[in-house]
Amino acid sequence: MGIFLIILGAIIFIGSIVGLGYFLHKFNKSLSLGGITPKIEGNNLYILLGLVGAGGVGFLALLLGMVFYNHWAFEIGNYLTLIFGSIFFGVSINAFIVGFDLYFVRKDLDPTQRKIAQISFISAICLFIAGLWMWTDSIAYFVKYPLPNSISFSKGLGYPDYGDYGFTIAFYGIIIVAGALISYFLVDHHVYAKYGKHGLIDTLFLVAFPMGLVGARLWWCFVLEPSYIFSEGNWFLNIVDVRHGGLAVQGGAILGILAGVLFALKFRKYMNIRWLVDVCIPTILIAQAVGRWGNFFNQEVYGQLVNPNTFWFLPKMIRQNMFIDSNKYISVPLFLIESAINMAGYFIIRYAYGHGLKAFAKQGDQAFLYLVWYGAVRAFMEPLRLGFTLDLGHSEAFGYLQSWIVAFSMIAVGILGIVGIRIFEYIRRKNGKEVKEYEVI
Repeated sequence: MGIFLIILGAIIFIGSIVGLGYFLHKFNKSLSLGGITPKIEGNNLYILLGLVGAGGVGFLALLLGMVFYNHWAFEIGNYLTLIFGSIFFGVSINAFIVGFDLYFVRKDLDPTQRKIAQISFISAICLFIAGLWMWTDSIAYFVKYPLPNSISFSKGLGYPDYGDYGFTIAFYGIIIVAGALISYFLVDHHVYAKYGKHGLIDTLFLVAFPMGLVGARLWWCFVLEPSYIFSEGNWFLNIVDVRHGGLAVQGGAILGILAGVLFALKFRKYMNIRWLVDVCIPTILIAQAVGRWGNFFNQEVYGQLVNPNTFWFLPKMIRQNMFIDSNKYISVPLFLIESAINMAGYFIIRYAYGHGLKAFAKQGDQAFLYLVWYGAVRAFMEPLRLGFTLDLGHSEAFGYLQSWIVAFSMIAVGILGIVGIRIFEYIRRKNGKEVKEYEVI
């Protein structure tokens, strides 16, 4: 019964997402003819609502299958929380896909339906958080801790510090790719809104993202952990061996941004480069916010040890995975704090600054504000890490010190860039040359 429900639920849940993709693809390919405003109605409306609801039904069946398969002794409260939470979660994912796609792609959609689409993808975020909180709380005391952090092709789920699982796919890697794809789709929709075509940044993404991973690995190897790389074995093999982790966000951001900007300057000359970097670079904050959850599964980026009751308000599963020293202490969830700050940073830069202060803003500001924001986040968060020290005799001291240096360097570059844009435009005006007007993204 349990296995049957797991398989059936996975088929319905994944099938609903695939079905939505097919439905939206067909709808988006249809062109407005004779000035008629496109509108979803009749059977198409019922199909769309059915696919959104199927996401909740499928995810519910999947989780109920897990309960039955593992013979968890659920009480009525657990079942109610699981049922509502899983339905909210599954529906929210599909509602977000529909709302986001219709709002950004079909700007010619019926105004009422476009407004509904906007409300849908914004509300779906809140529903997603509520649903995730509820269903994880319902199973929190029945799962094994620490939580699995990988999938083994030979042994199933892999757990940190519990032996060799052979070849595995780490959740950390899956989550990083997921964050990058979210950023890609967001940028692609902005580019589509301006240039009327999807896919214009595909090659740019395929250059910047891998180079970001290379930069993250090289920074970790040569700046943070050179002693590990050159301590034993073949140093080149140590660099390319990423099975046990080892990525530094600072290096990834620096090399990824440089590669993306250089590529755009060379191969996207028809685009306004300052507008493009404003669209692309701040979305890195979203990728970083999502990526920090990979640290959660790896039990990394933790803060000082505190009383378990300090974070009583967090979901049970998060608290249970953060216990240290036989459940006597809990670690400050720096990964969660940084994830929330980075997510907030994107909306502050994009909307509070880009929209709210558009009379003051200049094209290119948002890209440099990313450097200021992320540098400030790192400067603030680094001293809060577990084991933080600036004692140069300590093995970890250099890593903390260089993080601070890089953080303040990013802030300085960002501020200089914002000032430099204004000087550049002032000189152009003084010489009688054109200065492009600010475009709200």
